[in-house]
This record gives sequence, structure tokens and C-alpha cells, in this order.
Amino acid sequence: MGLKIPDNLIHASFFFIDIVGLSSPDMSTNTQTSKIKFLNQCISESNSFTSISKDEKLVLPTGDGMAVGFLAGLEHPLNLAIEVHKKLNEYNKTKVDTDKIFVRIGCHSGNIFVVEDVLGNKNFWGPGIIMARRVMDLGDAAHILMTSTMAESLIEVSDNYKEIIHPMHDYQLKHKEIVLLYSIYGDSFGNPNTPKRGLLAKPKLHDEFSASKKTISYNSVEFDLGLKNSKTNLLDTKRTYYFMNNSEEPIFEVSNGIITNVEKNFAELNVQASDEKNRDLQIKGINVDSPFRKEFTLKLNDPVFSGDENKSFAVRYQSEEPDRFYENMFLINTQKFILKFSFPTNEGIDKPRLYHIKHQDRDKKMLDMDPDTKQGVVTQVKWEIVNGVSENDMIRLEW
Repeated sequence: MGLKIPDNLIHASFFFIDIVGLSSPDMSTNTQTSKIKFLNQCISESNSFTSISKDEKLVLPTGDGMAVGFLAGLEHPLNLAIEVHKKLNEYNKTKVDTDKIFVRIGCHSGNIFVVEDVLGNKNFWGPGIIMARRVMDLGDAAHILMTSTMAESLIEVSDNYKEIIHPMHDYQLKHKEIVLLYSIYGDSFGNPNTPKRGLLAKPKLHDEFSASKKTISYNSVEFDLGLKNSKTNLLDTKRTYYFMNNSEEPIFEVSNGIITNVEKNFAELNVQASDEKNRDLQIKGINVDSPFRKEFTLKLNDPVFSGDENKSFAVRYQSEEPDRFYENMFLINTQKFILKFSFPTNEGIDKPRLYHIKHQDRDKKMLDMDPDTKQGVVTQVKWEIVNGVSENDMIRLEW
């Protein structure tokens, strides 16, 4: 017997908005009313709202804002959020501080149920709109926040969305549900600052690696470092991990960390991840996004079972290295390590040096080996440590 889907179950993409600080006791009733009226007008006159027929959208007033559900088109909540922000930014330019309108917006795509209220009018509620509301509640003024499922689907639709949809952090919602949120911002919309409400920022990478030593082993690790700008020392880093599953249980995700020498948030690093088939990997969670330290979890496209071979994942990002060195600590043994360093020829880089720093004494010892060097417009220097790098050892590249 087939699964029967309720007739009143609908899937929609949601835009949930409210006015920040509207319930303040210092604000007069007239001011509150005028703000609500203008926000309603702002939304009702937005092209992103009016271009969608009444049959393709659902509207639920909430007193200090509203929820709008779009039955078709994943991009409609995002477009409406951006358009409303731009309208409010123009409106606020001519207002005194007490009359300015600041909003926060949450976006999510999910299921709802259409129900009748006590007057017989159609209403809607359910997990889709509840999640949009909870996401909105985490934001501060000018935030446009979005769930990872909706954000990743939009990014797949168009590369243009990658420029404005930024992975942010793991957050804890009601009932201790943990979600990765994305922040939407650009030149004239959104808020790039990280909201603090519900923020989870407990480092756990070291504990996860300690547990995974019984599960994962690295056959080889390869770093490909490319100096893109010798003045700013912008370094393009690609780290590839070739691994095996040593346990009886399948592996569905892997963790990784990035330490920078300049202050960066996660979005500014432009982190990209892929598997051995060059397929993009989903960033499932961002546990730590401090100025110099990042910890995140990647969801594998396919589970890796015991004995599976030729499995790998790669992490790529960009960051400046103003002191002209790059360091990395290994939390799991690797049987072989390769580092390639590429830089523009004839730009003042004499002889790059690679050091292996043992965890027992932390002495910085330069590798006693001649690297393989290829020279042209770009010079590539390659080192290979055939006996690998041990847990808690470090490598340090200087140029």
C-alpha cells in the first residue's frame, strides 16, 4: 500500500520578517503603527512580491511583521529580502533614529499544513514556517539568515548566489536542534556580523581527531600552496587527504580545521571542498569561526566502508601570510607527505625552506633534502617526506 500524503500538505519557500525593537516601551503607539504600515507597504509594493500571483503565495501577518510562503521558486524569499532591505535603506536615510525601521529576516524551505482558523479563513502552519521563524529569531538588525538546505540549493542554481550567500556558523535552536546557518549580505543589504544568540563555539576538533584515530588513517597527505600575490603574500592552499576506513562502521563525514595568521571569518576564506571524483562536498557544520581558527565538518557524498581504497577529500581556501611562512600541525599520522609550493619567478623569492618540527622537542629542523624544482614563469618546488609526518608534528614553510 502506497504512502498517502495529506491533501493539506504543501511545500513552500518562506520569508519571515519582523521589526527589531518594535515592542520597546519607549516607543509610542503611533510610531509602532507607522512602522508596521510602512513595512507592509514596502513588501506589498516590491516587485518580488507583486510579480507572484495570489495563487502562488501565502501571507500570514504576525503583528510586528509577516511570513510569506512561495509555492514555486526557491529564489523568491531571497529576492524579496534583498528588495525590502534596499527600500528600507533608502527610507532610513531621511529619518531620525527613532523613526528608522530595522528588520531581521529568516528564510527556509519546507513543508506546511493549510488549515482553517476559527472564522473559516485559510491559514497555514508547520515545520517549514516554524524553522523560518526560529532562524529569524537568532538575527540582529539587518540580518538575512537562511538554513543550509535552502542556501545550498540556491548556490547550485547559480554561481551568482555564491557571492552573497555566506556560510556562517553552527547555531542551537529550540529543543537543542543544531543547524548550520548562512548569512545573506552584499553592498546594500544584509549584515556581515555574526549574531551571538544561539551561537555554538566550542572547539571539538582535537577530540574528534582523537576518536577518529581508530577509524581513519592517512595513506598520504598532499599540500599544494600557490603564492598568488608576492606583495600581500596571498596564498592559495589546497590540502588533499588520502584516507582509509579502519573500522567496521561506515564513515559519513570528516572534520577539518584551518588556522590563519590574519583575522578572517569563514566566508572570507572562500572554503571549497571536493572528493576523489572532484565532486563538491557539502559543509555540514561550522563549529568554530574565531578570527584565527576555523573548525568545520564535511559531509561525504558516499559512505566510506571498511577497506575502501582510493578515497580522498580536498579542502581549498585563500588567506594572506604577511610574515611569509605557513604552518600546519598534524592531528593524525600520515604515512607520506608531499608539499608543493608555487610562486611567480623573479619576484624576490630566493630559496623557500621547509622545516619538520617534531612534537617531542619542538626544534625547528630544515629538511635535509634537495627539493624537486621546476622553473618557468612560475617556479614550483616540491618536497616529499616518504616516511610521513607523525601525530602532533608540524611542518613550516618559509619563503
